[in-house]
Amino acid sequence: MIDQPIHVGVIGCGAQGQNHLRIIRELGTEVAVVSAFCDLNTERLQNAKELWPQAQAMDDFEHMLASNSFDLVIVATMPNTHAQMTLAALESGADVLCEKPFMRNLEEAETVLEAAEKLGRQVQLGTNMRYMPTSRYLHNLVASGEVGTPVFCKAWGCHVNPPWWGPHYYLESSAGGVLASTLIHALDLSIWVGGSPNPVSVSASMRRLFPEKRGTLPPPEVKARFNTEDLFTALVSFDNGSTYVLEGNWCDDRPPPHCFEMITTKGKLNSEPFTVTVEENGQIVDKTPILQENNGWGESIRNQDIDVIQRLREGRPWSMQDRRQLLNLQKLIAGCYKSAKTEREIVF
Repeated sequence: MIDQPIHVGVIGCGAQGQNHLRIIRELGTEVAVVSAFCDLNTERLQNAKELWPQAQAMDDFEHMLASNSFDLVIVATMPNTHAQMTLAALESGADVLCEKPFMRNLEEAETVLEAAEKLGRQVQLGTNMRYMPTSRYLHNLVASGEVGTPVFCKAWGCHVNPPWWGPHYYLESSAGGVLASTLIHALDLSIWVGGSPNPVSVSASMRRLFPEKRGTLPPPEVKARFNTEDLFTALVSFDNGSTYVLEGNWCDDRPPPHCFEMITTKGKLNSEPFTVTVEENGQIVDKTPILQENNGWGESIRNQDIDVIQRLREGRPWSMQDRRQLLNLQKLIAGCYKSAKTEREIVF
């Protein structure tokens, strides 16, 4: 156990960056200290300063990295800067927690992961939904073999509006629209719960309905820059024999927004509402446990940050994901977009 607190740098003080800043403050300065944060927006810097008044507020991430010694750097910017900032943080000697979407393409992901391996550093993607108590339970349940093996899954990410809080609707700064920005949450979670199989092939379709779609009126600047897909579907085959159907859109307000349903050889699993049903002696039996832990979105980010920081303090490696899982997710997203653009099946 390291007696000193973990020194953290945060690049990007928008919505998710603010979440990290707030959570780390709640952990206490004996556990972790935000030494500096960086953003190009003055208002966001001021908001961050209210949470961490003693930290350096900077508008140049390279200067921030050069003038500090961080144990952990959190990259919470748009995907068009993830590769550059993550590489710079790794080279400065820090481990990196990078928010989703990971990188813009497979080449960037491979470059970053190779650099981390060469430098002896760690990179983790911000897959906070894996830290929900229900998610961990379903993951362990499938791994135990108690419900058999996954054969079919439907995963969706549906919202009545694009995420106005960040320009994920603007292709030049994002890695894509609804698939890369919002559907990715349920996609990653369902693959992880299903045992992290390797994708074999994908057939996808996408289109942009905006602005002729249902939904609330967006800010004028959004309407002027919107150029990503907001409706997406795909059929994915995996090497364990399972088939996934993916659906993502920004024109549907059905609850819950991030969800999956998984059929196994012995049962059915729902992420939300959380249910587990199995077949026993020819009868369908409800096996849903009562979990006492908080399953909220904010709590899952907190659980993630605690795990990352605690492992650094104890000198233990991060274990929520590995290189294969990260590259498979990046490969699948790239394959989905290629399939939709070329209107043909992509075989990996």
